[in-house]
Amino acid sequence: MQAKLCSEEIQEKIKHILISKFEIESTILPEISSTTPLLERSISLGLIEALALVAAIEKEFNIEIDDDDLTLDLFKDIGNLAKKDLSGKRYKNGFCIF
Repeated sequence: MQAKLCSEEIQEKIKHILISKFEIESTILPEISSTTPLLERSISLGLIEALALVAAIEKEFNIEIDDDDLTLDLFKDIGNLAKKDLSGKRYKNGFCIF
């Protein structure tokens, strides 16, 4: 059975997804924190990138995020995305990362 990951581990994985998939410069990695906004300022994801981030997270963590959960609040910052309560959602292999 897959072990649960803590919020910090999830945030680190999200940071690495941002760097590898969205050409975010690795030099800003130390500046990225749980309160770094995803849709403005340093990361500045657009709608298409935000949806691509969801797809990358679903693949990385082997989960599905309902379309109903894709709100601006979900993308408020990295910490909010990492803390998202996915209980009751459809899981691809019955595992939950939270």
